[in-house]
Amino acid sequence: LVRSIAADCSVPWYNLLSRWITQGVLEDVHSEFFVKEIKPESLEKDMIMSSGFFTWHQRYVLVEGQIPLCSCGGLMDIITVDLAREVLLVGKGINFIRYCLQNRDWEVAEKDEEDNASGETDVVGESYNFATLMDVNDSDDELLYVSTLHNAVMKSSARIHSHILESLENQHHMMQHLLALKHFLFLGQGDFVSSFMESLNQEFHGRTSIAGIYSHTLSALLEGSLRSTTARFLPSFVLGNLRARLMSPDKNHDSNQYWMGPPPKSKEAEMVPWKANEASVQDPWDFIYLEYKIKSPLDAIVHTSAMETYHQVFLFLFRIKRVEWMLNNSWRQSTALNHAILIETKAGGADAPANSEAAEQASFLLRRISSTRQTMLHVISNLQNYLMFEVLEGGWEALVQSMGKARSLDDLIRAHDFYLNEIVDKALLSNEDDGQNSNGRHLEDLLRKLLSIALNFGKFQDHIFRNSLAGLDKAAKIRREVREKAEKGDYGRRTLDKEEGRVFQYLADTNLFEFVQHNANDFNGALSDLLKTMSKQIDEVNCNATMDDDQEEIVPVMRNNDALPFLLFRLDFSGYYARQARENRKKKKHNS
Repeated sequence: LVRSIAADCSVPWYNLLSRWITQGVLEDVHSEFFVKEIKPESLEKDMIMSSGFFTWHQRYVLVEGQIPLCSCGGLMDIITVDLAREVLLVGKGINFIRYCLQNRDWEVAEKDEEDNASGETDVVGESYNFATLMDVNDSDDELLYVSTLHNAVMKSSARIHSHILESLENQHHMMQHLLALKHFLFLGQGDFVSSFMESLNQEFHGRTSIAGIYSHTLSALLEGSLRSTTARFLPSFVLGNLRARLMSPDKNHDSNQYWMGPPPKSKEAEMVPWKANEASVQDPWDFIYLEYKIKSPLDAIVHTSAMETYHQVFLFLFRIKRVEWMLNNSWRQSTALNHAILIETKAGGADAPANSEAAEQASFLLRRISSTRQTMLHVISNLQNYLMFEVLEGGWEALVQSMGKARSLDDLIRAHDFYLNEIVDKALLSNEDDGQNSNGRHLEDLLRKLLSIALNFGKFQDHIFRNSLAGLDKAAKIRREVREKAEKGDYGRRTLDKEEGRVFQYLADTNLFEFVQHNANDFNGALSDLLKTMSKQIDEVNCNATMDDDQEEIVPVMRNNDALPFLLFRLDFSGYYARQARENRKKKKHNS
């Protein structure tokens, strides 16, 4: 009698449960069910409802206080907390399929071919009576309440998640979009990145602000780079999501926006000394970024927080690429300058006593610049190779394996989040929300300082080499005019040639040499500090890993411990900087 009364009283609740796990419909007028729907307040309700991120992460929540549990067990203990969470996922999955995958007619209670062949009916079919769970087999076993419902929910869940995974992979090209994010936002498409950097350099050259740089200009540069490289063979649904944007300059901008160094010096005239003009300008390179638009339903996996991580890593990699590109470009400029100086010397531009001495000092300056540039290139190139191969490629391989083993949408989300977190940790980029990771923040600050010095040196080289080449070109032009006049019988020079030897005087400025020496010392000091901190962190983790207590405190540090030794070896494979640091310590002890 008690069981019959309890079963009759629970019919409305079981009807709610039945409609939720079979149709994804929640008709809880009196808020009695343990699943609650959060409705959007925005005017764009239809767009939000079809968003994969909103449907999966925000639309439905579990109210644990309304789960029908009985602390003493028995008849009323008809569901567990874990089973309630699975019930929540089943209903969310149905709504995800209908609203986000746009499969409006899909039903969870359909018969599959094997069931039809064996004559068995799906346990979640419409004929299943949730109100008489215990009376179906006329059994007195109270555990049948939970076990029967558990079997129904788990079978429904397996079918729902199987359909979601298949649809995301086949109809919505999940892995191709994730690979495109790696190619473009993680700069994995090398030929495209090089072409895009060249195009940006031509567009941004000589600009002292972002004024006059329009979105259609960036779109044209981006499209040109895509068409001229192997990226043109990518599917149209991938290329259509890529955009080039400029971050809007804000007076209250984050100081990290210029973390690669201060804006460059504006150039008012030819051969202006490096520190003569202190006016700061907006460097367009600090505002450019690539945007890849992720649409529903993939935004459930690549959610807002994940896109912010992609943006953070892109800015980091793009600025490293810019530093490398500037150093390599300055090598080409240096080669052209040395060749022009050789021609100038043969033509007699360095014959005057004052010019002869200046030419020797200029030659010494160029050798010092070349030495410093090679040191910086060694560090930047090895850092970039470490990020591209050990961090990004290794992370992508692990992501592909995790995605292949996933059995639910939550598994895909966790695998993708773990993939991004590993990249952030191994790239020495600390999480801004993690205030406890002081070691990661210190490493990031040292890396920022190192790259800022290299970028400033690259800007210095570009300034000096361009001015010098312009001066040599002007002197060569005057020399050609004199030669042409001589061929016509008009010998001699009518005006005093002030350009001949001017470049040697320009490069002989002691301020230039002091700047190079100062940058070289700062770079070596920052690199030594970075290597020392990395080595110390590795030693601390190896020491703490052998202890049994306080293991949880070192877990955030151990996450990138396997990556740090590789980077440390790349940057100091010969032990040069380690020996230099030991010698400096000995000198300090001796002087003290």
